[in-house]
Amino acid sequence: MADNDVRAAAFTPEVGLFRRRPRSTDKWYTPIVALDYEMHSAHNIALTACGLGILIGLGLSALATLGFTHFGILGLYVALAATYHMLEYLSVAMYNPTRVTMESFMFSPDEGNHYYQAMLVSIAEYCIESYFCKSSKAPGVVTCAGLILAAFGQTMRTLAMVTAKSSFNHYIANRKESDHQLITHGVYRYERHPSYVGFFSWAVGLQIMLKNPVSVVGFAAVLGYFFLRRTRYEEHTLRVFFGPQYDNYCKRTGTLIPFVGDTSIARASAEPSDEVEEDS
Repeated sequence: MADNDVRAAAFTPEVGLFRRRPRSTDKWYTPIVALDYEMHSAHNIALTACGLGILIGLGLSALATLGFTHFGILGLYVALAATYHMLEYLSVAMYNPTRVTMESFMFSPDEGNHYYQAMLVSIAEYCIESYFCKSSKAPGVVTCAGLILAAFGQTMRTLAMVTAKSSFNHYIANRKESDHQLITHGVYRYERHPSYVGFFSWAVGLQIMLKNPVSVVGFAAVLGYFFLRRTRYEEHTLRVFFGPQYDNYCKRTGTLIPFVGDTSIARASAEPSDEVEEDS
């Protein structure tokens, strides 16, 4: 039996965490390091989660061993980044299992791999500045402030996903699904777009923690523009889906994203995108 046939026989195609275990007669010859990222199988989930777990462990070990030093902070950065991706998948898998896929790890939120490039640039900036101007990277109040902001952002984003449950999707819906509801309780009671605000705070907070001046400005500018544009389109779709119900919600609940008001949304002309996260 070919490897693909064995893989298909070993796991059902159902989406979700619970799958049929391989029969004792099934032989899976796929090497343990092989990872078909397009296939949502227990094999690929386990390998990806294992990799993230290793990064989290190495990062925290570096922090525990080296303490609040330059390399200790870099280890913490790696651990927090890996934790973000782990929580992205777990939140969808536990509270919205019918829509969980390998993409729920959110390794590639954009087609141009800009996320990877930005993270690598931030690490490169930290290492270069640490080498040429070590004193500027000495951990202190700024480092702690960035860590607190990042923790706040992670908490807000995860709460947004857990609260919205099946109404949350990593992509903006262009049509209303039968289980799509307007979420106005929990964290949504205080912020209309908690997942966007959470990611922004998390990403910028990490750069503040690293004391990366270039990356702080770059992340804030790029993410600010990205979320402003996407939020305008999302609010347009939500008004189409829920009408006056959403208008009343907007009157009661504000957003920390600037320039996203009723007037600006009415003038918005953003085009639909399949790469925009939906948070309500």
